[in-house]
Amino acid sequence: SIDVVAKKVRLAPGFQPHAHDVSYDQLVLAPGTVTDFRGLPGLPEHALPFKNLADALALRSRVIHALDEADIEDDDRELRRQLLTFVVAGGGFSGVEVVAELNDFVRHVARSYPGIRPDELRVVLVHAGDRILPEVPERLGLYAQRLLQKRGVELRLGARLASASGDRAVLSDGVVIPTKTLVSTIPSSPHPLVDALPLPKARGGKLRVDRHLQIEGADALWALGDCA
Repeated sequence: SIDVVAKKVRLAPGFQPHAHDVSYDQLVLAPGTVTDFRGLPGLPEHALPFKNLADALALRSRVIHALDEADIEDDDRELRRQLLTFVVAGGGFSGVEVVAELNDFVRHVARSYPGIRPDELRVVLVHAGDRILPEVPERLGLYAQRLLQKRGVELRLGARLASASGDRAVLSDGVVIPTKTLVSTIPSSPHPLVDALPLPKARGGKLRVDRHLQIEGADALWALGDCA
């Protein structure tokens, strides 16, 4: 926790965590955001997050597992479709990076499976906006779209991920995508540490800062990254 009045940060370090207060003169806050699945049924149980290296390794293992199973699945055609369909929700920086790497990985590794045809593979990017990468100029965003589509990625624009189960992703426009692998790079919310601070916040709960990244109205507090 942080006491901005007393200028103290409370930590819990060591093999046997215990409260430990550290005074500060200047404090830089950069805890990022956390995944927030509130209001999205099924996502906590069935969507894979993508926040760190462990998440990337888990996704890699899931893809290999799905391909292993699909390679020998001859009886259940619907299950085979689910295994060979990979969905990424969120067309921002994280989602685009994930779907690009995922698409390349899936199509490269699938060559090692004699029972899987290239045309059976389906990689889908779902994004609520009318184009991906809203953080960059329109020209660059559209260029990225064309490049992804050229490489075989299917874009579902203008629709959000509404819910999920173990074998499908349901979009806000009613479209149902059968899949066993769903990656969510959205939504995110402020870190609980930031949420608890009595400091000025912008829309979405992020800390409001000036052009020097100093928190408005605070002479010893700064914030940067996804929390600001």
